[in-house]
Amino acid sequence: MHEKIFNKANNWLERFGISTFTIFLAIGLIALVYYFIYVLEKKEGYSRTKTNKFLVLFGISLMVTYLFALFFDALFHYFESGSFEGGITYIAGFLGGLISFILLIYFFMKEERKNILKILNLIIPGVVLAHAIGRIGCFSVGCCYGLPTDSIFGVYFPEGTNPYIDGLREPIHPTQLYEAFFLLALFFGLKSKWVKSNKFSVYLISYGIFRFILEVFFRGDNRGLVFGIAPSAILSVVMVIVGLFIIFYLRLNGERDESLLSK
Repeated sequence: MHEKIFNKANNWLERFGISTFTIFLAIGLIALVYYFIYVLEKKEGYSRTKTNKFLVLFGISLMVTYLFALFFDALFHYFESGSFEGGITYIAGFLGGLISFILLIYFFMKEERKNILKILNLIIPGVVLAHAIGRIGCFSVGCCYGLPTDSIFGVYFPEGTNPYIDGLREPIHPTQLYEAFFLLALFFGLKSKWVKSNKFSVYLISYGIFRFILEVFFRGDNRGLVFGIAPSAILSVVMVIVGLFIIFYLRLNGERDESLLSK
């Protein structure tokens, strides 16, 4: 299936200097921006001018996200092999972009300081959806792959994909699809009536736990290690801690998630 669909598509797209990963990434970003505009204008009633200002800050944060994702992955490749190169690390990029977005709102949209957590709760489902689409892109080229397996879920990645280039000639866990399906389920969960508040914290905790399990038990690609542990596994724990901190802070102060910074 992979060879018939994605490899043929990648071979054709190669003449234009792009790949199926690029296509899925672009679709994910378009979906994210559309969702961002939709929730701010249609759901919350922000003006077009205010929404556009948010979009500018969000766009800057996306660039910071990409730079953080590149630097973090390259840094740990350097520690392990002495070569400052690599791919991208989602969690590092997410955390860098998140900090950037919060700081930009805090300093350049002072009237929205009290609404920072509310805005994060609004847009996080869009981030989850975009990430899910991006993971399908990862599957299409074979990056972020899993360990060898003889289970029914094993996928053989053919010539031209990352696992094949790295010497794997056997079925492996399609960790990209595991993550994509989890993220799609999480997206619908965050949009459901059962998660009415603290959506951002729910995301941090649930994705952090899932990603930690994926990193420790299923991922097979080499992205460097810290004390024998994949860096993304450590960052997954950080996500869970931050999510729990927000929930406990809100409960201790008797506040709703939307009013964390409003008093």
